[in-house]
Amino acid sequence: MAAKSSSTKAQVHQQCNMCEETAEVKFRCLDCDYLLCLKCRKMHAKVKALQKHTVVDLKDETVVVTKSIAEHANNCHLHKDETYIMYCKDCEQLVCPSCIIENHQKHTLGDMKVVLQKINFIEKYGTEIDQNILPNISRKLAVCEDLITFHTKKAETTKSKIKDWLGYFARAVEKAVKNQTQDFYEEIDKNVDEIKTRLLPQVSTLNEMKKEVQEIRKKIDTLSSCKDLSKTADLETSIDELSKNLNKIGTQERTKFLEFVGTEFKTSLLPILGELRLRAVFELNLVSSIATAVNSIDKIISCNNNQILVRNWESRKMWKFKLENKKAIELGNWAMDVKDIAALRSGDILLILADKTEVRHIPYLRQFDSDHTQSITDISAFFFDTAPQIPTTVHVTRKNNVILSTVEPGRDWLPMDSPCKVQIIVLTEQGHIISRFDYDKDLFCFPNRIASFGSDICVADSISDYSGRLVTLDSTGKVRWTYGDEEQNSVVIADMVSTPLSNIILFDACQRVLRALDSEGRFLNTWRLQDFSINDAYAMTMSSDEKLLIGSGHMGKNLHVLELRE
Repeated sequence: MAAKSSSTKAQVHQQCNMCEETAEVKFRCLDCDYLLCLKCRKMHAKVKALQKHTVVDLKDETVVVTKSIAEHANNCHLHKDETYIMYCKDCEQLVCPSCIIENHQKHTLGDMKVVLQKINFIEKYGTEIDQNILPNISRKLAVCEDLITFHTKKAETTKSKIKDWLGYFARAVEKAVKNQTQDFYEEIDKNVDEIKTRLLPQVSTLNEMKKEVQEIRKKIDTLSSCKDLSKTADLETSIDELSKNLNKIGTQERTKFLEFVGTEFKTSLLPILGELRLRAVFELNLVSSIATAVNSIDKIISCNNNQILVRNWESRKMWKFKLENKKAIELGNWAMDVKDIAALRSGDILLILADKTEVRHIPYLRQFDSDHTQSITDISAFFFDTAPQIPTTVHVTRKNNVILSTVEPGRDWLPMDSPCKVQIIVLTEQGHIISRFDYDKDLFCFPNRIASFGSDICVADSISDYSGRLVTLDSTGKVRWTYGDEEQNSVVIADMVSTPLSNIILFDACQRVLRALDSEGRFLNTWRLQDFSINDAYAMTMSSDEKLLIGSGHMGKNLHVLELRE
C-alpha cells in the first residue's frame, strides 16, 4: 500500500492509496487518512462500514482542518498568555510551549488533529445523551407517572362505584356487608400500593440516573473546554454502563386495576356485596392528526429519531418525514415501485420490489442524496435473494433481526383460498440466515404482514378479500396459536403491530376497527376508528417513542398519532 501523506503535501504528485495506479488524487478520507482518486472515492462510498467516514476535497481540506484547529486553539489554562500548539500523547492533553519545556520534553508529542478527533468522539456522547438517553429517561418517567395517576384515579372510581352500589345493597344487609366492604377497600389500596411499589423504585432509579447523566454531561462540557482527556476512558465506561442499565429499566409486567362488579340482592343468596376483578389496562387516545404531502398513506414504517417512511402505491413513490412539533417535515422522496419496506436500527431501508426475488437495502447516507433522478439500482444494494420464492412482506424485530415471508412463483394466478407453498426466513441485519421454515401448502394461503414479540412470529394470512387470520409461530416454526379461524371471528388484517408489552394490535380493514390481543391470543379490547375521527385508514406502525401511528387514504391530516396505555 502506498505511504499516506499529510494534508500539507496534497499538492505533491502522489498515487491513490486504494488503487495505487492513478496519480489524479482529488479527495482524502479524514478517518482512513487515505488519498483517493475519483473512481476509488465512489468505491469507498459504497462500502457499508465506511459510509459514515468524512471525505473532503483536497482543495477544501486545509481550510477544514485549519478552521477546526482554530476553534479549539484556546489559551493554555496553565500559562494564560500562551496558546496550545501540540498534543501530548502520553498525558493525553494539549500543551503550549511552556508546558512542553516544563513537563513534556521527553513525552511523545503529536499534531493537534489527534485531539480534535478525540474531542469529536466524546462530544458524540454528549449528543447521544441529549438526543437519546435523556429523552428516553423522560419518556419512561412519564410512563411510570402516568400509570400511577391512572391507577389512582381508577381506584377512586372503583371505590365510588362501590359506595354507590352499597346504597342499594345496604338497605337489606347493611350490617352483614360492612366488614366485606372494608376488605374490598383494603384490597384495592393494596393493589394500588403494589403498583406503586413496582413503579416508584423505577421513578427513583430513573431520577438518580438523570442526575448522574446530567453530571456526566457537565463533565463532557468541562473536558471539551479544558482539553484534558485523561478521563475519557472513565467517561466512556460510565456512559456505556448507564446505557445498559437504562435499557434494563421498563414496565416488565402489565399493570391491572381492581374493578368492582356488584351483585343484585337475592334473599336466596348469602349477603355478598359483589366481587373485585382484575382488568388488564389497554387504552388508546388520539393525540394529534398531522398533515403530510402524501395524497394517501398505504404503508408506514418507523425509523429512529422520530423519523418515518411512508409509501403511496398508486403514485409509486416513497417519502421520509421527521415528526416534530406536530408537523411532518419532509426529508426526501423517491420514485420507486416498492411492494414492502422496513427499517433497520442503523437507519438503512429494506425494500421488496414488485416482481423481484431480490430484497435490497438503501444505506442511511444515500437516503439524503440530492440526485433523485437515480434508479433504485443506483442508490440501493443487494441484501438477500429469496429465489425461486417471491417475497411478500418484510419485518424488522426489536432485536434488529429481519423476517421475510415468501410464496411460490405464480401465486397470483391461484385462487386466494388455495394453500400455498410458503417460507418464513429469519435473517441477521447483515442478511445471514438464522432460520428458515418451509410450509408445503399445509398452513398458509397468502402471508401479507408480519409482526413479532420475543421469539414469536405473527403472520397475517389472507384467505380471501373478506377473510383472514393471524397465525403465531414459535422459535421453531411451530404454530402456537391462531386468531380468526372461524367465521365469527374471521379478520381481514390490513396491518398489525406489536406493543412494548408483547400485545398485538390488528387493523381490521373490513370492520374498520382495531383489535388488541395478548401474547397468548386472548382478546383484550377493540376500538372503532370513527371514534378517533379516522377515516380510510390503510396502515400503522409503532413510533420510536412508542406511540401508534396510523396512515389514511386522503389528502390533508392523514397521519394520526395515538398514545398507548397498557
